[in-house]
Order: sequence, then structure tokens, then C-alpha cells
Amino acid sequence: MEGLTRAEAALFKAYDIRGAAPRPLSPALAFRVGRAFAERRRGGRVGIGRDMRLTSPALAAAFAAGLRSGGASVTNFGLLPTDAMWFAVRAEGLDGGAMITASHNPPGDNGIKLVERDATPVFEENGLPAVRRSTSRIAPPAAALPNFLDDTGQRDISAEYRAFLHQAAPVGALPPLRVVLDAGNGMGGRMAEKVLAGIPGDFIPMFFERDGSFPNHGGNPLDPANRRQLIRRVLAEKADFGVLWDGDADRCAFVDDRGMFVPGDFTTALLAPREIAHAPGAAIVFDLRSSRAVPEAVERAGGRPCPNRVGHAFMKQRMRKERAVFGGELSGHFYFRAAGYADNALLPILRVIERIGSTGRTLSELAEPLRRRYFNLDETSIRVSHAGKSVEAVRKAFPGGSGSRLDGLTVDFPDWRFTLRPSHTEPVLRLTVEGFRKGCAERGRERILEVLSGLRRGTADARGKV
Repeated sequence: MEGLTRAEAALFKAYDIRGAAPRPLSPALAFRVGRAFAERRRGGRVGIGRDMRLTSPALAAAFAAGLRSGGASVTNFGLLPTDAMWFAVRAEGLDGGAMITASHNPPGDNGIKLVERDATPVFEENGLPAVRRSTSRIAPPAAALPNFLDDTGQRDISAEYRAFLHQAAPVGALPPLRVVLDAGNGMGGRMAEKVLAGIPGDFIPMFFERDGSFPNHGGNPLDPANRRQLIRRVLAEKADFGVLWDGDADRCAFVDDRGMFVPGDFTTALLAPREIAHAPGAAIVFDLRSSRAVPEAVERAGGRPCPNRVGHAFMKQRMRKERAVFGGELSGHFYFRAAGYADNALLPILRVIERIGSTGRTLSELAEPLRRRYFNLDETSIRVSHAGKSVEAVRKAFPGGSGSRLDGLTVDFPDWRFTLRPSHTEPVLRLTVEGFRKGCAERGRERILEVLSGLRRGTADARGKV
């Protein structure tokens, strides 16, 4: 693209701008993106926050300089989790906001997440391509850029954020539980300390020290390797449950009192009835990879289940359309109408505590019926040469069943179901499989992988036999 190198253009993903830093995601490029965003917002008031990554100070300073050069005034919120940043945009009535973060990506990456008024995300379908085109025509900065933002005038939003969360949850009625919190050296810990202060219970910190090198484990809570230390600590402390955040702390994952992982869709199924009880008949949005446990739990509670495309931007868009009270993804993103349809990774913790208190059951007891009924496999990533051809080959190999093309391919059979979809962030297909009898999920995944393997070798027939 004119004005951008191929590597710089490739940083513009489906939901954000993300990749290796400081090259090709350089301060000079961050300046240009900042100016392009200011021009899109016609100046206005724009907030900026950042995570603890080593390149974040320079990128934030450059982005802010670009905003100012485009006529925007800048509110610096400093270091804070992404969900708190989106709260800040809404609470301050800003015209837009940016978070400098690469979420759960490796330490060498960084990124820029953009939102407009009311923290509405800027993504591939509502403005990010336009920001990319504008960035391509903006010249690099003529003068040297600052290496960091002056934090002396920083706006601290933590008191307001804490007040919002305490209002959204029955803090005074929560039971005193023992909870292990693993921040993974990311952004979750410090804000959690402030928000959870005064709430009954014993909150045990793990890796609260911010460190952009991720010295203890990676930032992706869906990777089982990143949960091992939390599981050991939950068992050692005889805790009621444990929580793991991703790097920028807008996602959370739960481990129960027996040290077993509670998938994001199971968490959605456990929390949805409470939201419906407070808004009878309300819509609940969930990503289409989710277990059947979710729509069945929603229907039993009298709500309206709304399956949706994967990804936070698509989830927020659908929630606004449906005026949904709650939404959840397999990834551990949870969304609340009370939070302006934004993701939040602290309110689910309070909701789980509330659910344990109201039922008198442990988290493992709450999750056990779901584990007995729905057999889910961890998401599998498969590298293929042609995503579209691969998805079509699998569709032909599995005739029958009810299908959906909402996002890739979803097929439901009486005994099992699967979703196969191209990733929005990597050149792979994502496969999720669920069975409704023991062993069905494993057999289904093996058959799908055989079809894809045969396609790579050029030996798959129309029925997927190899």
C-alpha cells in the first residue's frame, strides 16, 4: 500500500493494529496512526492508556503526539487494564480512545486498539481500513518523538472504576471466599487490588508485578501450560477457585476448587441465568464455538440465546443490536450491558462469588453437571494453504446435520458438533469439537483432521475418505 511498507500494512488486523515492535510497529508508525485517528474524530477529546510491555511507553508517546498534531486533545490514563480503559472513555464522555497493548501476544509484540464514542470498537467493518488508508498518506514525523508520556497530568480512573463495579455487584452480600488471582505479570493485579479492597474474602495474589517480558508464564489463559502454576496454588491454598487474566486483563479464565479448568462457555452458561433473572426474556450473546450448554441454559432461564461471530468487536456490535444483558466467548471475554456492552474481566469474578454464595455449592459442583453432559475438546489450530478450500472439503465430508456459515462452518449432529473457521489473527483454521456422548468428540476431531491431512496430500475424495 502506498505510504506503508508491506510489513506495516500487515499490522492492520481484523480488530486492531498488532505485531512486532519496535519494528515494523514503530513509534513513527504509531504517530501516523494517531494523526489518522485524530483526523477521523475531527480532533475531539481522545484518551490513551497502555500496558506494561517494554515498547509501550514510546508507542504511547508517539501516538499521543500524532493525536495532537491532528488537532485532538489527549487525556493520559497511564498504565491500566484494557477494560478499565474502555470504562474511562465512557465515564469521561470522550470522543475516542486508544489502548497500547498486544493483549496475550509474545513479549516482542505490541499493538493499538481503537474505540470511538461510548467505547465502540474500530475494527475491519466500521473504520479500521479507513484508518489504514489515512495512515498511508500521512508523512512520518519531521521531529524527534518523545520516548514516554509525561504522567504528571495523568488521569487516575481507578476510584470511579471501583465504584462502578461495586454498584454492579451486591458487594455487601458476597460470601467471604478464598480466591487465587494470577495476573501473569500483566495488567490485572494492581487494579484488582483496588477494586477488591473491602470485599469480604481472602484474595491471594500471584505474579502481580508488572513485567513486559512475562517471566513466569505466557499471557494467553487458553494455553494449558499457562494455568499450571495457578492450579497448583489453588490446590495448595485449598482455595474456592482461581482466576487467570490475559496480558491486558480484558479476559479471564477460571479454575475450580478441584484445580479443573472451567471453559469460557461453561462460565457463560453458569452466569447467564443470573443476568436473565434481573432482566427477564433478555438476549444473551455467545460465540458460535460455544457448547450447547450455553443456549440450553439461557432457554431454561427464560432468556433469548443469540449465537454470533467470534471476536470482541462482532460480539459488542451484536449485543448493542439485541440490547443483550450479557455475552460470553470461549476465549474468556465476558460482556455486560451494565458496562456499556464492553468486555470486563473483574465483574465475572464478583458474579462467580455471588453464584457460589447464592447456591451454597462449590464451583466444581456447579460445573460438574456441564462436564457430565458436554464433552469439549481444547481448540485446535491447523495450518492450511487454502482456508476456503479446506472448509469446503470438510463440509462435503460431513453431509447431513444442521449447518451454519455465520463464521466459517458450524455443523450440528445429534451426538456431536464442530466449528471450523479461519482465524482473524493468524494464518490457521480453528477447530472446536463437542460431543454429547463420551468419545464422540475425539472421534469427530480425528475424522476432520484426516480430511484436512488428505487434502494437503491431494488424496481426499468428495466424502473426505483418505
